[in-house]
Parts: sequence; structure tokens; C-alpha cells
Amino acid sequence: MISAIYATPRVLDALREVLAAVTGITGIYTEGSVPDSARSDYLVIGPFTERPDNTMGDGRRWGSELTTTIKLVTMNPNIGVCFGIIEQVIGLLNGEPLTVEDYSAGMATLDLSLDTYTELVSGQKVWHYGTLWNVLVHQ
Repeated sequence: MISAIYATPRVLDALREVLAAVTGITGIYTEGSVPDSARSDYLVIGPFTERPDNTMGDGRRWGSELTTTIKLVTMNPNIGVCFGIIEQVIGLLNGEPLTVEDYSAGMATLDLSLDTYTELVSGQKVWHYGTLWNVLVHQ
């Protein structure tokens, strides 16, 4: 077992791995790193917050509590299709064990769904469907 570590990059990798099963998207990106070549519909993970959640005495040593957003970015005006993609994200993650490198336990839980907003990009409407997540990991 290693000492306390920075969980964010490991959790990001774990989320990407799970979300690879979502159908109807063209990619999974990190907030602030979406390439200009990204094509609708895609997921964006981040930004993250992370704070220690060390639990000495319960058999685990180091842990972290993280929050992050996962949002669908789409040019598809069909709300049913968009909600279907968000439902897949929730079904894959909410309350399910999350395998995170260097941790023995991990889980993501949906905190809330954010109001959808629209922006104009090069004259095209782009919808953002956001969700906010809590992620706990322990060694």
C-alpha cells in the first residue's frame, strides 16, 4: 500500500474506462482539453475538486472525496436522444463500484443533474446537459 496520493488523474482514467460503454457519442474529453476537431455528441469530464477523506481505524488508510461534472455536449435538438445518453451515464456510474488504480475501493454517486443550457458556436446551437458527481476512493 502506498501513502496518500493524488486521486484525480486515477479517477479520471477510471471514469473514462466506464464511460467508453456509452453509445451515441463520438468521444470523451476533459474540461479545457476538447480539441477543435471534436464532433457532436461527446462527453466532457471535469473540472474536479478533491479533498482528503482519510479513514484511519476502519481498515482503510488513505482516501479522497472528489466532485466532478460529466456533461453531454451536443448539436442534437432531440431532447429524448440527449436524455437517453445521460441515462446511460447514470446507469453505468451511479452507485456502482469504480475500479481506480492504487485504490481498493471506489464509487461514484450522482449528486444532481444541472439545468441544460444552449450556446451558439459558429452560428450553430450547442446544448450542454450536465451532471454533478461525488466520487469516494480508499486504499
